[in-house]
Amino acid sequence: MKTNNLRLNKVAVACAAVLSVNCSSVLASEETEKKIEVINVVGHKLTELSEENNGGALGNRSLLDTPFSVDVISLQDMEIRQVNTLDSLFSREASVSVDGSAYSAFGNTVRVRGLNLDYTQSFKVNGMSINSFSGELPYEAFEQVTLIKGATGFMYGMAAPGGIINYVTKKATDDAISVNVGMRSDSVFSGHLDASTRIGDNDDYGLRVNLVKEKGDTYLDGGSIDRETVSLAFDAQLTDSLYWTVDIISNDRLVENSWTQFSNGLDSDDSLPKPVNGTHNLAAEGTFDRYENLIALTSLKWEINDNWHASIDYDHSKNETRWVKNLDSILNSDGDISISLYEQYFDVEYDQFQGLLTGKINTGNISHNLVIGASHQKAITYRNDGGIYGRLVTRGYAVDNLYNPVEVKTYSADLEKDIQMAWSDTQTSMFISDFISITKQWEVLVGIRSNKIEHRASDYFSSHDDLNDSAVSPTVALIYKPSENTSYYMSYVESFEGKTGVVSEDYANADELLPPLESSQYELGLKTAGDGWSITSALFRIERGATLVTNDNYLIQDGISLYQGLEFSGALEFSENLSLYGDFMLLSAEYDKTSEPIEGNNVAGAPKQQFTLQTNYNVAAIPGLTVNLGGKYHGVTTVDSNNTWELPSYTIFYGGASYSTKLAEKDLTVIATIDNLFDKEYWANSDSYGGLRIGEPRTFAVKVKMDF
Repeated sequence: MKTNNLRLNKVAVACAAVLSVNCSSVLASEETEKKIEVINVVGHKLTELSEENNGGALGNRSLLDTPFSVDVISLQDMEIRQVNTLDSLFSREASVSVDGSAYSAFGNTVRVRGLNLDYTQSFKVNGMSINSFSGELPYEAFEQVTLIKGATGFMYGMAAPGGIINYVTKKATDDAISVNVGMRSDSVFSGHLDASTRIGDNDDYGLRVNLVKEKGDTYLDGGSIDRETVSLAFDAQLTDSLYWTVDIISNDRLVENSWTQFSNGLDSDDSLPKPVNGTHNLAAEGTFDRYENLIALTSLKWEINDNWHASIDYDHSKNETRWVKNLDSILNSDGDISISLYEQYFDVEYDQFQGLLTGKINTGNISHNLVIGASHQKAITYRNDGGIYGRLVTRGYAVDNLYNPVEVKTYSADLEKDIQMAWSDTQTSMFISDFISITKQWEVLVGIRSNKIEHRASDYFSSHDDLNDSAVSPTVALIYKPSENTSYYMSYVESFEGKTGVVSEDYANADELLPPLESSQYELGLKTAGDGWSITSALFRIERGATLVTNDNYLIQDGISLYQGLEFSGALEFSENLSLYGDFMLLSAEYDKTSEPIEGNNVAGAPKQQFTLQTNYNVAAIPGLTVNLGGKYHGVTTVDSNNTWELPSYTIFYGGASYSTKLAEKDLTVIATIDNLFDKEYWANSDSYGGLRIGEPRTFAVKVKMDF
């Protein structure tokens, strides 16, 4: 993999050099101002209901016409907030909470509406599934991130019912070069080159290259990061009716002396220890997370005629993981900690094919917008459990304390890579949806998806059985549009999770295979916008199979988890220079139809309410200066299914400023941000089974960007 990355890096550097020469020659001859995509960051770009969304089996539709709750985070928004983690990406989304820390996260540490996403099905790039085991993707490669909240089993196939995060890759624009350098806490330095060009008689061919290098000491005491990212985006208008794209992303990320979470070893009569500052690092020297990711996608779109279109898509992703992780456990209210270490290689390869046919037909006065498609995807997991060298778990490695740390001996990793195929997961589906326009105001959605899943364990990893299952995921919705900018909707969808669960080392039934869970969702929503304002709101109810930890430490499935809530968001431009955005979620999540001790308890890890508010102000007296201030309130959260402990509420504030000007006739932008403005110390959830993590400390970031 490292060799492949080096080859791709060389190709990317060569492409960037060619682009630089080409763009420079064009720019030298230009006397008129050109249109550049990533130049003046003048404030957060508030979500617009006219934004188009890739809804999988729903096809491409505007947010206003989609009968589910959707939010779009733009490139400008990501830039002004200097997004580099899932937590910062969703800092203004009240429905989202992130259980993982900034430098040690997994795809399944994101919660939407109180429900965990999963790293195998919940993350997409250009609408196609990828493996996101490492959690963090390189945000420099994307121009937009879309969050579809709630159950999406019909739209994208089997997936966790929390939602779908879809990353949209940057595409080639007119000839442009952007270079930036930055620094973030404590001393992580970065450089980023973004180069784009179009060639051909009618600009039929486009190429965009992004190169990123990030290295330095993180805010964690003794922690460091070293990251290299390369992304290539190519597109070609082959004929008047054929359009082809290719996207390749390579991301090599090494985080040293990092730690993830605490498992909960407290007695039921113990109180939670007092939180400590987020710079506090409890990782043993010698621990690390190493992720090498490759994502490759290609798409061919055919415009058959004005009414019918077809597309074929393929994607391949590979995640090579090696780690030495801390498995820390809080033992008592005094802050004593037991440290175990876990060393492993863990690789996943993922492939998906998808074909779509979309079209319009009329039956009398009724029009039909059809989407017909089929998808096949396969994930192969490789591990070295039980191999020649084995997976190394060192329990009782050391004992430490939150408040009076002791010196822990350095760990020397000696596990050699001897991975073999452990299991494979295959998902095949066929689907059809029909948006039926009855009148100009009324529209009905009817859709159905047939899913089949196969789990095959190899002889090498035979501690659990094979699994064959199938399910049908229907959806229906009613949309009423009294005006061009307003829609009301009611929707129902069923979802079937495509990820089998292998019980981890932390439980008495380790390596047992848990079958996928089933869910159903009811949603009632409003979307409306006017001149300088927009409002969206949704009432929802999600019923999902429950996963619990028993008193004797078995991870089991029993009963259902019931999630009922209200979401509301609103944006208002008070003036040309001042805007306000607010978002809140009220959530009731409880266990139902389960064992007596748990019946009626709050679901572990699901916040009862979350609120966000942010302001954006363009300083008229200083042209080019934009300032912003925001905060996110995290409500009381139950730690465990027995409801023994609760995390108190807390609020995290953030702020920033950007200044755009000209230097030597080039656009120059300086961006500064600060998170956890008042350095709040707090506990946060790290899973649904009693785990905890220390909240991030106050951090800052500064970036200088010049566009040529």
